[in-house]
Amino acid sequence: MAPSLHLLKLFKAGRPTKSPPTKSPPTVRWLLEHQAALAKQIATTKGRTPTASLYRMYEYFVVGYITGLRTEIEFFFNQPSWAVAAIPDPADPDPERYAVLSVLPYYLTKAFNRLIERGLPRGSPAIIMGEDAEKELRERPVVLEQEPSWVAKVPPLPTTLTIPLPSGEILPENGRSERFLAMNIIAEEPYVMFV
Repeated sequence: MAPSLHLLKLFKAGRPTKSPPTKSPPTVRWLLEHQAALAKQIATTKGRTPTASLYRMYEYFVVGYITGLRTEIEFFFNQPSWAVAAIPDPADPDPERYAVLSVLPYYLTKAFNRLIERGLPRGSPAIIMGEDAEKELRERPVVLEQEPSWVAKVPPLPTTLTIPLPSGEILPENGRSERFLAMNIIAEEPYVMFV
């Protein structure tokens, strides 16, 4: 076998055998079935909007790709015109996907408000040099993020959804996210602190 063909086969070996069934974002079930292959892959959702970013976070969370999730959260933070409260209601027709999407804004507000309360508002430069730059940041009004209103109307799932760890293990009760449990989802508390 030619070396380039062999490398191509090796490269493709770690990818899922098929794409999500439609152009809509992948279902929780599909992501879990392909979890091992997707664990370090770029999310399938494309676009540069708050909704597209939320769907990428959903994909990374379900497959357990923490680095992807935290990177996407940081990307969202660095879009200061994207208020968390203004994320449009995706009105997702898939109840499981919609339930997961409805919990993620809580974790955005938790991560963002932690930084904002420490004096690092959204839209801050990556490197803060000099007393003038620090003074300007301190003088900015503190504007905390809030969850969008639509998250309160998303109903809990009628049957329990379990999102296992990437190892396939089910979380013990003391490691489960209270916010996800309220939606009848057994899932790990996501690692959302990126600074």
